[in-house]
Amino acid sequence: MADPILLPHELESSAWKKIEEHLKAELAERREYNDAQSLGEVETAIVRGEIKHIKRMLKIGMPKQEKKTGA
Repeated sequence: MADPILLPHELESSAWKKIEEHLKAELAERREYNDAQSLGEVETAIVRGEIKHIKRMLKIGMPKQEKKTGA
């Protein structure tokens, strides 16, 4: 595994905790919106893309997964 984008002491910062809290709230809101609405195909794809982006942002403090190569 590769190093995380943020170091352990950075993950404990008040700034990161606020960002993480905001992202988690936004993720919950987008998921609820996606589940509660009867959305068209395009709008559903947009919301799913937003959800995917938020999840990627939340992974900032996690180790990156190295790509496996077939042998």
